[in-house]
Amino acid sequence: MTSVGNNPIQTYTPLYEEYDYTIDESAGELPAVLRGTVYRNGPGKMEAGGARLGHIFDGDGMLTMYSFSDGKVHFRNRFVQTKHYQRSIVSDGAPFRALGTMRAGGLLKNALRFPANVANTAVIMNAGKLLALWEGGRPTELDPDTLRTKGEYDYDGELKWLGAFSAHPKWDWETGEMFNFGMAMAPVPKLICYRTDRAGKLHRLGQVRLPGPMFNHDVGLTKRYMVFVIPPLVFPYKKFFGAAFGLLNYIDAIEYDASMGTMIALVPRDGGKPRILHTDPMLHLHFSNAYDDENGDVVVEVMNYHATWEQLNSQLAGIDTLMETSTMPFGGLPTRLRITEGGTVTIDEYSGTHGEFPTINVSKMAKPNRYFYMSAAGDGSLYPNALAKIDNVTGKETEFRFAEGELPHEAVFAARPDATEEDDGWLIAPVLDAVNNIAKVTVFDARDIEAGPVYTGQLRHHLPLSFHGCYTPRVARPHGPATR
Repeated sequence: MTSVGNNPIQTYTPLYEEYDYTIDESAGELPAVLRGTVYRNGPGKMEAGGARLGHIFDGDGMLTMYSFSDGKVHFRNRFVQTKHYQRSIVSDGAPFRALGTMRAGGLLKNALRFPANVANTAVIMNAGKLLALWEGGRPTELDPDTLRTKGEYDYDGELKWLGAFSAHPKWDWETGEMFNFGMAMAPVPKLICYRTDRAGKLHRLGQVRLPGPMFNHDVGLTKRYMVFVIPPLVFPYKKFFGAAFGLLNYIDAIEYDASMGTMIALVPRDGGKPRILHTDPMLHLHFSNAYDDENGDVVVEVMNYHATWEQLNSQLAGIDTLMETSTMPFGGLPTRLRITEGGTVTIDEYSGTHGEFPTINVSKMAKPNRYFYMSAAGDGSLYPNALAKIDNVTGKETEFRFAEGELPHEAVFAARPDATEEDDGWLIAPVLDAVNNIAKVTVFDARDIEAGPVYTGQLRHHLPLSFHGCYTPRVARPHGPATR
């Protein structure tokens, strides 16, 4: 088990209790003009019916909410009341099959059964609706003030059948449009592309045919295209059908086939046939941004791994289960792809700092951004232990290193009202003290993260590491009317 000194780290200890309180122990000063709400999503418990789950993708989704107003922070957490969660708290063993966990009972209990939607990967606000996302199924809608689960949301019937809807939609903040995709394996493997207009109505853009069953996690957006950079993570048909018939779990059916290279698909936002290109094999999960530059090139920035799929998957199975002998740092390397009008693709690893969960000022999404931030592995750590900022113009990198054993969750950016500079705002990141199993929420001035947090609010409990979150200027009011 991974440890700090002689102390094991505890990154996914379940949090069964649901809290609702105003933080009353803090250090520093909360900026008076910081108003709004941060929502986060991640696995709240890594067991179901008393049985340990085999992968962090399988834990039941738990939303956390930090509501900032009047110089105070109100915290609330609630499990997403999916069918899986409701059954898991009364069942003996896992009630359903999951992506990386088989249900007890062998073939009879697993064959031809789809993984359960655990709504655990991301959370977004879209046209006034708070949605918990899990890429294998439909979003789940929750009340933005109380976090009460309302049920699965299918965009007025537009998400058909399984309704797969990725956990990484992208926005054009000038048009108010949101773009996303869903993976489909039948009748032919493909990525189905969607556009949501300002009113929240879902429109189908088209699809990208895949050469076989493949796994793709994220998408980029420019003013002209949805951009897919698809690593060669494949489901060989023998393993794919073996997983479908309950012989192995779906995660174990994935292989990395470097001979396929990386497939790039540029899907026109205004309709039309996708443009398909290929480049060297890469291994990545997340984009930091994408945009069209002044020369007409498409620029895409991802976190690329120098690791095998087996190494990366072992890390995804749970940071707290990594072996002491592992030499793989947490995260990938910031990497920029440039795709010319003529079809040339260049790849540039522009930083040697490992990290994950890249964050930008969302107003720069689909446009050139000067800054991006990430949870970083200071000194090649096996787990995230720093917050890093990279200046894409000067190449300057700055970092804040947390205390030993403290692990930052993904940071989200909240712009200062009436800001004129891209980094004029705050980075808000929960932090888990994984040795003492207690958590806090930190607020950094994004212009100077090296100075450390300007505010730290101590929570009354621990928090399992979460995946993705969002900020909205809407102030959630769990016990009264919401305000802006």
